[in-house]
Amino acid sequence: MKAIDIPKKYSDYYTASDTAEIVHFEKANYIALLGNGSPGTNSFYDKKKALIKFCATLQLHFNQTEKAFKSDIIEIFYWFDEEEGFVDIGDFYTTIDLEKLHYRIAIRIPDFITEDDIRYIAENSSNPFSSQYELFIYDSGQCVQIMHLGPFAGELETLPVLQKFATDNGLIKSGLHHEIHLVNFEKGQNQEHLKTILRDSVTIIQ
Repeated sequence: MKAIDIPKKYSDYYTASDTAEIVHFEKANYIALLGNGSPGTNSFYDKKKALIKFCATLQLHFNQTEKAFKSDIIEIFYWFDEEEGFVDIGDFYTTIDLEKLHYRIAIRIPDFITEDDIRYIAENSSNPFSSQYELFIYDSGQCVQIMHLGPFAGELETLPVLQKFATDNGLIKSGLHHEIHLVNFEKGQNQEHLKTILRDSVTIIQ
């Protein structure tokens, strides 16, 4: 049985221009882990490594079956609690203390992988976060996005560009801040080679 290659099947989803653009994506399924606080912590990177390992175990379990798939690109969904106030695209990381940030580290999976499949693998795994893996479903809808090249810190300059583009097109942030890390990165590595899609769901300004 030929495995579904998620990045190839949904190539448009994993593609962005180095200039801001409007795109639209349908609902998608992910295997995910929740976390809180700054994305630069040891806990963040421990969860990222564990998720990659868990998804590999999930793929191995279904290898040579009708549910065979390939997927390993890390994505992060970020948000703040509503009571912290509205945080727009351009100043997402600079408005509120990052200790109050929530995130969901995720890898996209086929729609036919169920919660029961995830639970079965978790219960038969020695993965350190086995009890915390979840099926996450997100409907991005209309989005603005841009490709960011280089260190994560440079996003503080790229996000205002995306913000201006959204505002100029009569759009306002309406969902989670979404990052797709096309180049895998571990703490301590050089960041100059990174390629990160910055994507935010938007709606028309009323």
